[in-house]
Amino acid sequence: MATIHDVAREAGVSIATVSRSLNGAARVNPETRRRVIETAEALNFRPNLAARGLATGKLGNVGVLLPDVSNPFFGPIVAGIAQVAQERRFGMFLADSREDPSVEPELVARLSQQVDGLILIASRLEDDDVRVFAQRRPTVLVNRLVDGVDGVAIDAAQGMDDLLTHLARMGHTSVLYLDGPAASRSGRAKRAGLTAAADRLGVDLRIAGPHAPTFAGGRAAAQKVVDSGRTAVIGFDDLIAWGLLTRVREMGIDVPGRLSIAGFDDSLDEGMVTPGLTTIAARSGSMGTIAAEMLERRLADVTLPPASELLRSTLVVRGSTGPADSVREPARATG
Repeated sequence: MATIHDVAREAGVSIATVSRSLNGAARVNPETRRRVIETAEALNFRPNLAARGLATGKLGNVGVLLPDVSNPFFGPIVAGIAQVAQERRFGMFLADSREDPSVEPELVARLSQQVDGLILIASRLEDDDVRVFAQRRPTVLVNRLVDGVDGVAIDAAQGMDDLLTHLARMGHTSVLYLDGPAASRSGRAKRAGLTAAADRLGVDLRIAGPHAPTFAGGRAAAQKVVDSGRTAVIGFDDLIAWGLLTRVREMGIDVPGRLSIAGFDDSLDEGMVTPGLTTIAARSGSMGTIAAEMLERRLADVTLPPASELLRSTLVVRGSTGPADSVREPARATG
């Protein structure tokens, strides 16, 4: 395995110059930096991050906390972060709270001891707790915004407004919303968007929950949906909508003939759901990339003013929603 001495010898520079070039120090001639980086790559040299941390006080790692590593919504976010981390030669530590907000403070505290900065995805921490952790370690929020802390989020309220408007235009005047975890900050934005849209559109909206944001959570809500007599249902996320759609079809209910179903996130691969799920595309991959770049800027200059970005989402109409038939009976199970 190549050492820093090998890189210095092949590049014709000092060991100190190799170190400064690879660490991004400003006082290195651009041509020299390029030669050192090309030499290091050719020799497959990887700097000793632990040793560098002792010398510089930097650990060379970022910490990422998310609620559920198995939820497909979070995969593209993590991938976006990982891509930037790899390009910048950062290590990445990943922690999963398993949808338990009570363990987040301990996980964040443990991560903070091993990383230079944190990215908290869909965190359920209280706002004041987020600010405290951000004072200890540079922190970026994903899918949530808190005053005074860097963050990027999807405009969930706008997305839900678009979704309910779509259903209303197809004649649905009675809609059920299957809410997600009670502590979800994006859930609050979704409820606010739906409530405001329902008032504007004259839709009779009923909110039921909380529900686990999982396929099983959607299946478990099926009888509640049938008993509600509503003609359309919106799930907190695609997993809830998918589970519901699967179960009601097993019960003999035609989707969308008797019941329209929509989700949120556009996190499912094509072909996983039949019919295809109408949903809101949440640009999760973009959020990951933006968050990692925000953290990089914060690590470079902790005096920068807090940055926040609210990204517009997109309505994706597929086969799980259709026109409401005002003459027909509400959805009822046949078996």
